Amino acid sequence: MVIVRAKDYQDMSRKAANIISAQVIMKPKAVLGLATGGTPVGTYAQLIDWYKKGDIDFSQITTINLDEYRGLPKTHEQSYWYFMHEQFFNHVNVDESRINVPDGMNPDSEKACREYDNVIREAGGIDLQLLGIGVDGHIGFNEPGNAFELETHCVDLTEQTIKSNQRFFGDGESVPKQAYTMGIKSIMQARKVLMVVNGKEKAEIVKKAFFGPVTPEIQASILQMHPDFTIVGDEEALSLI
Repeated sequence: MVIVRAKDYQDMSRKAANIISAQVIMKPKAVLGLATGGTPVGTYAQLIDWYKKGDIDFSQITTINLDEYRGLPKTHEQSYWYFMHEQFFNHVNVDESRINVPDGMNPDSEKACREYDNVIREAGGIDLQLLGIGVDGHIGFNEPGNAFELETHCVDLTEQTIKSNQRFFGDGESVPKQAYTMGIKSIMQARKVLMVVNGKEKAEIVKKAFFGPVTPEIQASILQMHPDFTIVGDEEALSLI
C-alpha cells in the first residue's frame, strides 16, 4: 500500500490525475475502471484540462464503470451513465463504443450481472481501478456485510444509502432501492487500484479500513491485500494515520 499525502482537494485531484494519465501514456489502450461520486470529480476535471492542452489522449482506452442504479434509464440525470458523460466523457475523446456501464434497465438481474462480468473479461481485465470510499467503508455498492461478494451482483441498498440519496431525487419513493455493482473479486483483480479520499469525515474509516482487521464489515479493508494499491488523500482524510 502506497499513501500519497495531498494538501487539499485540488492537490489530491491533481496527484490522482497524474497517476491515471501516467497509466494512459504508458498504455494507450488501457482499461480504466471508473467511479462516480463527488470525490473523483476534481480528478476528472484535471484530466479534462490536460486533454484540452493536448497532454493526454483517451481515444484508445476502454472504460468500465463500477456500478449503476437498477431501474434508471441512461438519460435520467441521476444515472451513473449520465454522471460520467456530464463529468468526463463528453469533454474528452473517449470512443463511445468503448464505454461500459452496467445496464440498469435490464430487468433480469442475473443476466445483467453475468454480461457485465463478460465485459470485464473480454476487455482483458482492468489495468487501473479508481475508487472512492464511503464513511462505512463501502466501495462501489459493496455495502458492509458478512461476506465479500465476488463478481458483479445486484444489491439491495441500505436504508442509510437510500436516505442519503433522497436529496438527489426529491422524494423517497423515486429513490432507487437496488443497484448493480462490480464485486470485490473483480476490483481485486484490477492490476492497480487507486483510491481518492478527502475530508475529515473520512479520517476514521481510512484508519479502520487500512490499519485495522480485514473484514467484510468494512468492505474496503480487503484492499490491504492488493499488491498495487495507492491511496491519495488530503490532510484531513489522512489525519489519523
